[in-house]
Amino acid sequence: MQKRIILASQSPRRKQLLDLLGFEYDIIVSNIDETLPEFIRQNSSAAQIATELARQKAFAVGKGLRQNGNNSAQEVIIIAADTIVMLDNKLYGKPNSAAEAKAMLQSLCGKTHQVCTGIAILLYNFIENKMHCLTESENSLVSFRKYDDAEIDAYINTGEPMDKAGAYALQGVGGCLVAKIDGCYTNVIGLPMPKIVKMLRDVGVQVLGQ
Repeated sequence: MQKRIILASQSPRRKQLLDLLGFEYDIIVSNIDETLPEFIRQNSSAAQIATELARQKAFAVGKGLRQNGNNSAQEVIIIAADTIVMLDNKLYGKPNSAAEAKAMLQSLCGKTHQVCTGIAILLYNFIENKMHCLTESENSLVSFRKYDDAEIDAYINTGEPMDKAGAYALQGVGGCLVAKIDGCYTNVIGLPMPKIVKMLRDVGVQVLGQ
């Protein structure tokens, strides 16, 4: 059966990680509204929130393919992910301003926070018009060292924090703020690769020779 793989993300970090596996894929951004109702955020774990957002992204791309009808493959495999940062039950998304980025970095200073990535892999069989979705999540703990406001300002001036959950990038200058990581390193970047490899194999994608 002819298969097409799609990454439902515009994140260059996720693209760089997926490129390491060496197979061809397309990118289609879901553009969902990531604002979940407040009662869901207050009564759900980080894993539940991240996984639900990833699932919504995958289904949004699948629905778009069905509606526009321009898909030539018999089966589509859609990979979607959502990464959130949480400290003391508070979610840290992408900052909307330099002031908000500074407030986030001040809050995270000297503390250990949780980074959770939810993954959804949606199999869409166009011949039978059937969808099946696998979901997983991965948690890592990131400990920041102590730093002062001058260092925060210098980091913000690099521009790096502005499109990152928690206002930092582990793989960039933000890695200088990190004292320790417990768990999967690539999860903190945005895609837990060991889990991705297993899930892709589970849906019949050959990865790293298997």
